[in-house]
Amino acid sequence: MHVRDRLSRVLSALTFRWTPKLMWFVLLGACVPLVLLIFAQVWLRYILHLPLLWVEEVAIVPAFWMYMMGAAYAAYERSHIKVDIMDILLKSPQRRLLIRFIASLITLGLAMLFLWWGYQFFTWDLKMNPQTMTLRFPMIYGRSSFFFGAGILGGFYFWVETIDLARQLFWGKAPLFERKEA
Repeated sequence: MHVRDRLSRVLSALTFRWTPKLMWFVLLGACVPLVLLIFAQVWLRYILHLPLLWVEEVAIVPAFWMYMMGAAYAAYERSHIKVDIMDILLKSPQRRLLIRFIASLITLGLAMLFLWWGYQFFTWDLKMNPQTMTLRFPMIYGRSSFFFGAGILGGFYFWVETIDLARQLFWGKAPLFERKEA
């Protein structure tokens, strides 16, 4: 039992503490160069009238990672965009939970589709090695974020949310994770 408890604590820390911190650092690591590249491009183009043709090719890498890791982080935080009109219309907490569970199942299905699509895209990039036009920069660096960021991590956190809602709906358990309101 002791080993199982220890493993459970490590997995919980990995899922809800270490991985989200890593995602946050990847987000920060993608935002900084993206902002600097865009600033340099705008400044050079409109102030010095010297456009850099390669900036878009380089900027796409941090942009993709920022978007896809942001999607995964929103799935972890359960702060992804949603319409909560059913929470207003339905008075029964059990029915609201059922609607959230159904929406979560649909979202999980779409996340699994995105994971499959991202995997296909990633393996195609490995096989074909597409490159950018100007710098001949491998496109897999940015496009792998579809599979690893949004696909694996986002899909995992949508799966955790679905399991959590199922626990609450069918077994009356307390939520595994409560989103902190700002």
